[in-house]
Amino acid sequence: MYGINNPKILCTPFPPQYNRHMNKIEGQKLKILIGFVLTLLIIHFVPHDIVLSPAILLVFWTILFWPWHTSERIMFAIAAVFFFAQNYSVLAMGGFTFKHQDFFLMPSYEPFLWGFYFLSLKRFIDDPAPLPRVEKKAIFGLILTAACFSIFANNSTLLLYGTVVSTGILFYMFHQRYDLQYALTALGLGFIVEIFGVQTGLWTYPKPDMLGIPFWFATMWCSVGLLGRRFLIPLAISIINKFDKTDKS
Repeated sequence: MYGINNPKILCTPFPPQYNRHMNKIEGQKLKILIGFVLTLLIIHFVPHDIVLSPAILLVFWTILFWPWHTSERIMFAIAAVFFFAQNYSVLAMGGFTFKHQDFFLMPSYEPFLWGFYFLSLKRFIDDPAPLPRVEKKAIFGLILTAACFSIFANNSTLLLYGTVVSTGILFYMFHQRYDLQYALTALGLGFIVEIFGVQTGLWTYPKPDMLGIPFWFATMWCSVGLLGRRFLIPLAISIINKFDKTDKS
């Protein structure tokens, strides 16, 4: 009577709370996608200005992601600082070149874009149980990946081989369901970003392999997704847990 063949059980609709939750998730994903497209359009169509360009983007993102959890603000800031340094090391070695070079060989909005990318990934995937602390193997993965881009940036072939190895190690260490979601979502986002960037002339690569981009773009963006989930987000949460026990978002 109460087995799986009971038509009353099979036909029971999802509870209203579940439907509301799913609608909220779908709405958030759509908002992130629209925000992603609008961000690219702003970069392309708004005349570049060293102050105005990042200001417009920061105001737009503030509205797009509102309300921001404290951990998200920290995550955004860490991503911007880290990729400011990482980008400069690659740019200085000739790994790629920006059209606008406001300071340190990059446009003024570039570091903030990485905060936007990571926050978009976090909101789009909506991991129900983000990791509360950074594991030692995540630190190792970050150092290994950063070293590959810093050492081999001036040789596209060696950079590809090096990042295939480093990304393979990351996948070996991190291969849970949400790890794969972060990696594949970042790869899709990265493909669009790279095609947009080179086709609009915002940046160029010295030795592209296809459509104006090198093959190592794939390993880079997969690493971005994996390390975003395993290093950046847990780091931001651990900082909050240490200094403010009331915000663990």
